[in-house]
Amino acid sequence: MRLVAASTLTSDELAQVQQIYFDGFAPHLRASFENLLADTALVLVDEKPLGFAVLRVLGDTGWVYLRYFTVGEKGRGLGEQLWKHLQVAMTAAGHTRIIYDVEDPAQHGIEPAEETIRRRRIEFYRRLGAVLLPVNGYLPPQGSAGYPMLLMAADYVDNDPAALDDLRRIVLAVYEHRYGMAATDPVVSKTLRLSGLHPG
Repeated sequence: MRLVAASTLTSDELAQVQQIYFDGFAPHLRASFENLLADTALVLVDEKPLGFAVLRVLGDTGWVYLRYFTVGEKGRGLGEQLWKHLQVAMTAAGHTRIIYDVEDPAQHGIEPAEETIRRRRIEFYRRLGAVLLPVNGYLPPQGSAGYPMLLMAADYVDNDPAALDDLRRIVLAVYEHRYGMAATDPVVSKTLRLSGLHPG
């Protein structure tokens, strides 16, 4: 297995990747496939595409934001393989942390089956070394439609992502470089306030 840039694939292979993406995410969570290819779009391949990840560099922080991560066939350990390949690639590129958000399993009104899926997703990332960050009120722009999210981070150096100053930088980096929102935006300010991260 190897990790390759999506831009190196044939149109037939890209169609397979697009199907993996569509199968992996509900319509309300998807961006257009073409939009994803403008970021760092990487594909796990072994004769055919097996998994897909999309990352965005978070300014000059040395960190990347994981927009999408999915594999085609569940239960074969492909998610872990994709994650390991991403770690190697991001470390080689000089990035020390991957940050991403996940849907909140405690969201009011979701079905029990959906809550289970969300909890399993968080546990999957935890098994791979990620931590759930103590951030409250995190609401990406699409979250205004009622999708509160949780932030997670995986470090490749000996950092403590939960340290308050570092945590504030994470929140600001995601809002600014992933969503184009300034620190003065009311949503950003509210997240910082609810998380106890406003400068003293």
